[in-house]
Amino acid sequence: MEDTVSEDKDDYKSIEGIVGVDEAIAIQNDKLNKLREDVKTLQFKRVDIAGDYSSITYKAIDGGKMKVYFNPFEINVIDVADSNGQKKLSFVYPEIDEYDDNSNSKEATKGLIQKIDSIPLIAKFVTLLKSNSITEISSIFNSSSTLMEIGELACIFDRITADSDDPIIIMKDGLLRTKALKSNKNATYIPELLNIIKQKKKFVKLVGVSKTSAVVSLLSTALFLEKKIPSDAIGYVKIPLALELKAYEWNGSGKADKSNDEALTYAFGELYIAKLAVQSNLLVTIEIPKDLKNKTDIYTEEEIIEIISYLAKDSKHSYPVIGYPQTIMRAHETAVQLGFPISIIREEIKDKILKRLDPASREFVRDGWLLTDLVDKGVLGGGKNG
Repeated sequence: MEDTVSEDKDDYKSIEGIVGVDEAIAIQNDKLNKLREDVKTLQFKRVDIAGDYSSITYKAIDGGKMKVYFNPFEINVIDVADSNGQKKLSFVYPEIDEYDDNSNSKEATKGLIQKIDSIPLIAKFVTLLKSNSITEISSIFNSSSTLMEIGELACIFDRITADSDDPIIIMKDGLLRTKALKSNKNATYIPELLNIIKQKKKFVKLVGVSKTSAVVSLLSTALFLEKKIPSDAIGYVKIPLALELKAYEWNGSGKADKSNDEALTYAFGELYIAKLAVQSNLLVTIEIPKDLKNKTDIYTEEEIIEIISYLAKDSKHSYPVIGYPQTIMRAHETAVQLGFPISIIREEIKDKILKRLDPASREFVRDGWLLTDLVDKGVLGGGKNG
């Protein structure tokens, strides 16, 4: 028996003992060749750095990312901040349904949702969508990520609908498309938001920018091999829907129908792959609003070029990631409240939790947190440096 185990281990010292390696690689190579043929049809458009817009980004971050967690009390502190250093929203939301698949998340958090609904920016956003509560516009409430997205959208559309004639570009960190809002064939929330963008497009431009995406992951190798994006240029290629659908399997209400180029119901617009700095080979994915249902543009081609040229201006000397808009990175820096301020919030929440417990539980939980802190800091050894 021992000899058999030894032989099995030896088999996996090389790929010679694995069946089907060459065949699998051949199949994937055929896939790459087909993508290269698709990419050959794309046109690279150069852009010049220009634009007189101001810019702003709203960034949400939760307590897990800010190291505010109190296992087994899973409470996320959600903040939304802008790139000007202003905190726009702040509330908490628990992680739920992780251990009990039968619990009703809406019922369990009914009181908390009502409080979140009463936040002015949230209330305004819900009203824009002709609804009374975030529970009407979304059906996913077992994770704080849903509330983070809704918080960002609330801030974005508060600025879009503001009574201001100052030209501004709102950059979303990540693509505009979202699964936080109901997006089946009967829901009209994204079309409602697109109508608002149409009405305000003269003074406000909205764009989503992402460092990673399924489209870039799929096409980057083919784009490189076909030399579609010059290393010494700033510009973009537009991704046709047929090619986009090769990267996205779900359309929002079921499996995407790729036979008739059915648009994704949760998408805000069309996708572009862009290179925003000569000094960087970073390829970003850009989503620019378009009425996909009716196949009508919101921004003209000249406005799209203007938007991308401004993104390039914002990314020219960006730090620490050259080629990614500095405005977005500033918003992230504000949202991540590391250091002294967040340590105060963390301790205040801990105190509130302990006050709710009986004496025996209080002592046990307090000791558990203390032990966890000591391990995290490496005081007891065997931690990060162990």
